[in-house]
Amino acid sequence: MGKRLFQAAIGLIIILIIGTFGYWAATGMKYHLFDCFYLTVITITTIGYSEVIDQAHYPYARALTIFLAFAGIGLLTYFVTFVSAIVIEGQLKESYKKRKMENQLKKVENHFIICGIGRHSVHLLEELTQTHRNSVFIDLDTEVIKKTTLQYPGELFVEGDATNDDILFKAGIMKAKGLFATTTDDNLNLVICLSAKRLNPDLLIVALCNNHSNIDKLKMAGADKVVSTYYISGMRMASEMFRPIVAQMLDVMMRGENKSLRIEQVNIHENYFGKKIKDLKIGEFKNTLILALKSGDDIQFNPESELIIKNGDTLIVMTTPQERIKLENLSK
Repeated sequence: MGKRLFQAAIGLIIILIIGTFGYWAATGMKYHLFDCFYLTVITITTIGYSEVIDQAHYPYARALTIFLAFAGIGLLTYFVTFVSAIVIEGQLKESYKKRKMENQLKKVENHFIICGIGRHSVHLLEELTQTHRNSVFIDLDTEVIKKTTLQYPGELFVEGDATNDDILFKAGIMKAKGLFATTTDDNLNLVICLSAKRLNPDLLIVALCNNHSNIDKLKMAGADKVVSTYYISGMRMASEMFRPIVAQMLDVMMRGENKSLRIEQVNIHENYFGKKIKDLKIGEFKNTLILALKSGDDIQFNPESELIIKNGDTLIVMTTPQERIKLENLSK
Protein backbone atom coordinates (compact mmCIF):
# COMPACT_ATOMS: atom_id res chain seq x y z
CA MET A 1 0.00 0.00 0.00
CA GLY A 2 2.84 2.39 0.86
CA LYS A 3 4.51 1.68 -2.47
CA ARG A 4 1.33 2.47 -4.42
CA LEU A 5 0.86 5.73 -2.49
CA PHE A 6 4.47 6.69 -3.22
CA GLN A 7 4.02 5.93 -6.91
CA ALA A 8 0.81 8.02 -7.05
CA ALA A 9 2.55 10.94 -5.33
CA ILE A 10 5.51 10.76 -7.73
CA GLY A 11 3.11 10.65 -10.70
CA LEU A 12 1.29 13.74 -9.43
CA ILE A 13 4.56 15.62 -8.98
CA ILE A 14 5.61 14.69 -12.52
CA ILE A 15 2.27 15.97 -13.90
CA LEU A 16 2.76 19.28 -12.06
CA ILE A 17 6.29 19.62 -13.44
CA ILE A 18 5.17 18.77 -16.99
CA GLY A 19 2.30 21.25 -16.75
CA THR A 20 4.37 24.07 -15.28
CA PHE A 21 7.29 23.87 -17.69
CA GLY A 22 5.02 22.81 -20.56
CA TYR A 23 2.96 26.03 -20.32
CA TRP A 24 6.13 28.04 -19.85
CA ALA A 25 7.68 26.57 -23.03
CA ALA A 26 4.42 26.59 -25.07
CA THR A 27 3.91 30.33 -24.40
CA GLY A 28 7.43 31.23 -25.43
CA MET A 29 8.55 31.73 -21.84
CA LYS A 30 6.56 34.97 -21.62
CA TYR A 31 4.82 34.08 -18.37
CA HIS A 32 6.22 33.65 -14.92
CA LEU A 33 6.78 30.03 -13.80
CA PHE A 34 4.45 30.52 -10.86
CA ASP A 35 1.62 31.55 -13.21
CA CYS A 36 2.27 28.37 -15.21
CA PHE A 37 2.23 26.31 -12.02
CA TYR A 38 -0.99 28.04 -10.89
CA LEU A 39 -2.70 27.26 -14.20
CA THR A 40 -1.62 23.62 -13.93
CA VAL A 41 -3.06 23.33 -10.43
CA ILE A 42 -6.45 24.89 -11.24
CA THR A 43 -6.67 22.67 -14.33
CA ILE A 44 -6.04 19.31 -12.67
CA THR A 45 -8.17 20.24 -9.64
CA THR A 46 -11.01 21.26 -12.03
CA ILE A 47 -11.31 24.66 -10.31
CA GLY A 48 -10.64 26.57 -13.52
CA TYR A 49 -11.27 30.15 -12.34
CA SER A 50 -10.15 31.65 -15.62
CA GLU A 51 -7.25 31.38 -18.04
CA VAL A 52 -4.52 33.23 -16.16
CA ILE A 53 -2.50 32.63 -19.31
CA ASP A 54 -4.22 33.57 -22.55
CA GLN A 55 -4.04 30.37 -24.61
CA ALA A 56 -5.88 31.73 -27.67
CA HIS A 57 -2.65 32.18 -29.57
CA TYR A 58 -0.86 29.19 -28.09
CA PRO A 59 -2.29 25.96 -29.58
CA TYR A 60 0.37 23.86 -27.86
CA ALA A 61 -0.73 25.31 -24.53
CA ARG A 62 -4.31 24.27 -25.22
CA ALA A 63 -3.13 20.79 -26.23
CA LEU A 64 -1.28 20.63 -22.93
CA THR A 65 -4.47 21.66 -21.12
CA ILE A 66 -6.35 18.80 -22.77
CA PHE A 67 -3.60 16.38 -21.70
CA LEU A 68 -3.70 17.68 -18.10
CA ALA A 69 -7.49 17.49 -18.05
CA PHE A 70 -7.38 13.76 -18.77
CA ALA A 71 -4.13 12.60 -17.19
CA GLY A 72 -3.78 15.10 -14.34
CA ILE A 73 -7.38 15.04 -13.13
CA GLY A 74 -7.45 11.23 -13.21
CA LEU A 75 -4.18 10.95 -11.32
CA LEU A 76 -5.18 13.55 -8.72
CA THR A 77 -8.52 11.79 -8.18
CA TYR A 78 -6.71 8.47 -7.73
CA PHE A 79 -4.25 10.05 -5.25
CA VAL A 80 -6.95 11.74 -3.16
CA THR A 81 -9.12 8.61 -3.18
CA PHE A 82 -6.16 6.46 -2.17
CA VAL A 83 -5.21 8.75 0.71
CA SER A 84 -8.83 8.88 1.89
CA ALA A 85 -9.03 5.09 1.74
CA ILE A 86 -5.89 4.77 3.87
CA VAL A 87 -7.28 7.16 6.49
CA ILE A 88 -10.69 5.48 6.57
CA GLU A 89 -9.15 2.00 6.55
CA GLY A 90 -6.88 2.97 9.43
CA GLN A 91 -9.86 4.20 11.43
CA LEU A 92 -11.82 1.06 10.62
CA LYS A 93 -8.88 -1.13 11.63
CA GLU A 94 -8.53 0.68 14.95
CA SER A 95 -12.28 0.38 15.55
CA TYR A 96 -12.18 -3.33 14.67
CA LYS A 97 -9.18 -3.94 16.94
CA LYS A 98 -10.93 -2.14 19.80
CA ARG A 99 -14.13 -4.19 19.41
CA LYS A 100 -12.14 -7.42 19.10
CA MET A 101 -10.16 -6.56 22.23
CA GLU A 102 -13.35 -5.79 24.18
CA ASN A 103 -14.88 -9.13 23.13
CA GLN A 104 -11.72 -11.02 24.13
CA LEU A 105 -11.63 -9.25 27.50
CA LYS A 106 -15.23 -10.33 28.17
CA LYS A 107 -14.30 -13.98 27.55
CA VAL A 108 -10.95 -14.18 29.36
CA GLU A 109 -10.87 -16.02 32.70
CA ASN A 110 -8.38 -17.60 35.11
CA HIS A 111 -5.92 -14.98 33.91
CA PHE A 112 -3.41 -12.67 35.60
CA ILE A 113 -3.70 -8.89 35.62
CA ILE A 114 -0.56 -6.75 35.49
CA CYS A 115 -1.12 -3.20 36.75
CA GLY A 116 1.55 -0.95 35.27
CA ILE A 117 4.15 -1.78 32.64
CA GLY A 118 7.66 -0.85 33.73
CA ARG A 119 11.15 -2.23 34.16
CA HIS A 120 9.99 -5.10 36.34
CA SER A 121 6.65 -5.96 34.78
CA VAL A 122 8.10 -6.33 31.27
CA HIS A 123 10.03 -9.36 32.52
CA LEU A 124 6.91 -10.53 34.34
CA LEU A 125 4.89 -10.34 31.12
CA GLU A 126 7.62 -12.27 29.31
CA GLU A 127 7.46 -15.01 31.96
CA LEU A 128 3.68 -15.29 31.69
CA THR A 129 3.93 -15.49 27.91
CA GLN A 130 6.67 -18.15 27.93
CA THR A 131 4.81 -20.30 30.44
CA HIS A 132 1.51 -20.05 28.52
CA ARG A 133 -0.47 -18.21 31.19
CA ASN A 134 -3.21 -15.84 30.07
CA SER A 135 -2.71 -12.24 31.12
CA VAL A 136 -4.11 -8.72 30.76
CA PHE A 137 -2.01 -5.64 31.40
CA ILE A 138 -3.19 -2.17 32.38
CA ASP A 139 -1.35 1.07 31.70
CA LEU A 140 -2.11 4.77 31.28
CA ASP A 141 0.57 5.54 28.69
CA THR A 142 -0.54 4.96 25.07
CA GLU A 143 3.07 4.82 23.83
CA VAL A 144 3.98 2.20 26.42
CA ILE A 145 0.97 0.12 25.34
CA LYS A 146 1.97 0.38 21.65
CA LYS A 147 5.55 -0.63 22.43
CA THR A 148 4.42 -3.55 24.59
CA THR A 149 1.92 -4.89 22.04
CA LEU A 150 4.59 -4.70 19.34
CA GLN A 151 6.86 -6.83 21.51
CA TYR A 152 4.03 -9.16 22.56
CA PRO A 153 1.50 -9.31 19.69
CA GLY A 154 -1.97 -10.40 20.68
CA GLU A 155 -1.48 -9.54 24.34
CA LEU A 156 -4.70 -8.26 25.94
CA PHE A 157 -4.61 -4.82 27.55
CA VAL A 158 -6.77 -2.07 29.02
CA GLU A 159 -5.72 1.56 28.67
CA GLY A 160 -6.47 3.46 31.86
CA ASP A 161 -5.80 3.95 35.57
CA ALA A 162 -5.48 0.65 37.44
CA THR A 163 -6.78 2.30 40.63
CA ASN A 164 -10.12 2.87 38.89
CA ASP A 165 -12.74 0.17 39.56
CA ASP A 166 -14.19 0.40 36.04
CA ILE A 167 -10.76 -0.27 34.53
CA LEU A 168 -10.28 -3.29 36.80
CA PHE A 169 -13.71 -4.59 35.77
CA LYS A 170 -12.75 -4.22 32.10
CA ALA A 171 -9.61 -6.24 32.79
CA GLY A 172 -11.83 -9.05 34.11
CA ILE A 173 -10.93 -8.81 37.79
CA MET A 174 -13.96 -10.87 38.85
CA LYS A 175 -12.75 -13.84 36.78
CA ALA A 176 -9.00 -13.34 37.27
CA LYS A 177 -6.74 -15.79 39.04
CA GLY A 178 -4.26 -13.24 40.30
CA LEU A 179 -3.13 -9.62 40.11
CA PHE A 180 0.30 -7.99 40.10
CA ALA A 181 0.61 -4.41 41.39
CA THR A 182 3.82 -3.42 39.62
CA THR A 183 3.93 0.36 39.36
CA THR A 184 7.06 2.18 40.55
CA ASP A 185 4.97 4.11 43.10
CA ASP A 186 4.25 2.28 46.38
CA ASN A 187 1.25 4.54 47.05
CA LEU A 188 -0.34 3.54 43.72
CA ASN A 189 0.37 -0.13 44.41
CA LEU A 190 -1.29 0.26 47.81
CA VAL A 191 -4.46 1.76 46.29
CA ILE A 192 -4.50 -0.93 43.57
CA CYS A 193 -4.31 -3.65 46.25
CA LEU A 194 -7.14 -2.04 48.24
CA SER A 195 -9.38 -1.69 45.17
CA ALA A 196 -8.66 -5.17 43.81
CA LYS A 197 -9.17 -6.96 47.14
CA ARG A 198 -12.42 -5.10 47.76
CA LEU A 199 -13.78 -6.09 44.34
CA ASN A 200 -12.57 -9.70 44.51
CA PRO A 201 -11.61 -10.89 48.02
CA ASP A 202 -10.50 -14.30 46.68
CA LEU A 203 -7.98 -12.77 44.28
CA LEU A 204 -4.32 -13.58 44.88
CA ILE A 205 -2.34 -10.31 44.85
CA VAL A 206 1.42 -9.89 44.54
CA ALA A 207 2.69 -6.33 44.99
CA LEU A 208 6.00 -4.71 44.13
CA CYS A 209 7.55 -2.71 46.95
CA ASN A 210 10.16 -0.07 46.19
CA ASN A 211 10.58 1.05 49.79
CA HIS A 212 11.19 -1.85 52.18
CA SER A 213 9.40 -0.03 55.02
CA ASN A 214 6.10 -0.18 53.07
CA ILE A 215 5.87 -3.99 53.04
CA ASP A 216 3.51 -4.23 56.03
CA LYS A 217 1.31 -1.44 54.65
CA LEU A 218 0.90 -3.25 51.34
CA LYS A 219 0.00 -6.46 53.13
CA MET A 220 -2.59 -4.60 55.23
CA ALA A 221 -4.00 -3.15 51.97
CA GLY A 222 -4.66 -6.64 50.62
CA ALA A 223 -1.42 -7.88 49.06
CA ASP A 224 -0.94 -11.61 49.74
CA LYS A 225 2.73 -11.42 48.83
CA VAL A 226 5.07 -8.43 48.62
CA VAL A 227 8.31 -8.42 46.66
CA SER A 228 10.98 -5.94 47.72
CA THR A 229 13.31 -4.99 44.88
CA TYR A 230 16.20 -4.23 47.25
CA TYR A 231 15.80 -7.50 49.16
CA ILE A 232 15.71 -9.59 45.95
CA SER A 233 18.75 -7.75 44.58
CA GLY A 234 20.69 -8.34 47.80
CA MET A 235 19.83 -12.05 47.86
CA ARG A 236 20.84 -12.45 44.21
CA MET A 237 24.21 -10.80 44.88
CA ALA A 238 24.75 -13.19 47.79
CA SER A 239 23.87 -16.15 45.55
CA GLU A 240 26.36 -15.02 42.91
CA MET A 241 29.05 -14.92 45.58
CA PHE A 242 28.29 -18.07 47.62
CA ARG A 243 26.44 -20.38 45.19
CA PRO A 244 27.29 -19.20 41.67
CA ILE A 245 26.59 -22.57 40.01
CA VAL A 246 23.04 -22.59 41.41
CA ALA A 247 22.54 -19.03 40.14
CA GLN A 248 23.92 -20.08 36.77
CA MET A 249 21.53 -23.05 36.64
CA LEU A 250 18.57 -20.76 37.32
CA ASP A 251 19.77 -18.39 34.60
CA VAL A 252 20.00 -21.27 32.14
CA MET A 253 16.45 -22.30 33.04
CA MET A 254 15.17 -18.76 32.50
CA ARG A 255 17.23 -17.59 29.53
CA GLY A 256 19.18 -20.54 28.11
CA GLU A 257 18.26 -23.10 25.46
CA ASN A 258 15.84 -24.74 27.93
CA LYS A 259 14.29 -21.38 28.83
CA SER A 260 10.84 -22.96 29.00
CA LEU A 261 11.89 -25.20 31.92
CA ARG A 262 10.54 -23.96 35.26
CA ILE A 263 10.07 -25.03 38.87
CA GLU A 264 6.29 -25.10 39.26
CA GLN A 265 3.67 -26.05 41.86
CA VAL A 266 0.79 -28.26 40.76
CA ASN A 267 -2.33 -28.87 42.81
CA ILE A 268 -3.17 -32.58 42.70
CA HIS A 269 -6.67 -33.43 41.47
CA GLU A 270 -9.10 -34.95 43.98
CA ASN A 271 -9.29 -38.16 41.91
CA TYR A 272 -5.83 -39.02 43.28
CA PHE A 273 -6.57 -38.42 46.94
CA GLY A 274 -5.78 -41.62 48.82
CA LYS A 275 -3.62 -42.97 46.00
CA LYS A 276 0.17 -43.19 45.81
CA ILE A 277 2.68 -40.89 44.13
CA LYS A 278 3.51 -43.61 41.61
CA ASP A 279 -0.15 -43.62 40.45
CA LEU A 280 0.44 -40.19 38.92
CA LYS A 281 2.68 -41.93 36.35
CA ILE A 282 5.11 -39.03 36.26
CA GLY A 283 7.46 -41.26 34.26
CA GLU A 284 5.24 -40.63 31.22
CA PHE A 285 6.16 -36.95 31.42
CA LYS A 286 9.63 -36.88 29.87
CA ASN A 287 10.47 -33.33 30.94
CA THR A 288 9.06 -33.47 34.48
CA LEU A 289 10.92 -34.18 37.71
CA ILE A 290 9.25 -34.30 41.15
CA LEU A 291 11.24 -32.18 43.62
CA ALA A 292 8.96 -32.18 46.63
CA LEU A 293 5.45 -32.73 47.98
CA LYS A 294 3.81 -30.13 50.21
CA SER A 295 1.29 -31.69 52.57
CA GLY A 296 -0.17 -29.22 55.06
CA ASP A 297 2.75 -27.28 56.56
CA ASP A 298 5.18 -30.11 55.84
CA ILE A 299 7.35 -30.24 52.69
CA GLN A 300 8.85 -33.62 51.79
CA PHE A 301 11.72 -33.42 49.34
CA ASN A 302 12.13 -36.20 46.78
CA PRO A 303 8.99 -38.01 48.02
CA GLU A 304 8.91 -41.79 47.78
CA SER A 305 6.71 -43.37 45.12
CA GLU A 306 4.70 -45.23 47.83
CA LEU A 307 3.73 -42.01 49.63
CA ILE A 308 -0.03 -41.54 49.98
CA ILE A 309 -1.54 -38.38 48.47
CA LYS A 310 -3.84 -36.41 50.77
CA ASN A 311 -6.47 -33.76 50.19
CA GLY A 312 -4.81 -30.39 49.51
CA ASP A 313 -1.37 -31.80 48.67
CA THR A 314 0.71 -29.87 46.18
CA LEU A 315 3.49 -31.16 43.95
CA ILE A 316 6.64 -29.08 43.40
CA VAL A 317 8.09 -30.14 40.06
CA MET A 318 10.62 -29.07 37.48
CA THR A 319 8.76 -29.14 34.18
CA THR A 320 7.88 -27.38 30.95
CA PRO A 321 4.79 -25.17 30.44
CA GLN A 322 3.22 -27.80 28.19
CA GLU A 323 3.65 -30.62 30.70
CA ARG A 324 2.58 -28.38 33.58
CA ILE A 325 -0.75 -27.84 31.83
CA LYS A 326 -1.11 -31.63 31.30
CA LEU A 327 -0.35 -32.25 34.97
CA GLU A 328 -2.92 -29.64 36.05
CA ASN A 329 -5.52 -31.30 33.82
CA LEU A 330 -4.64 -34.82 34.94
CA SER A 331 -7.82 -36.91 35.29
CA LYS A 332 -10.10 -33.88 35.13
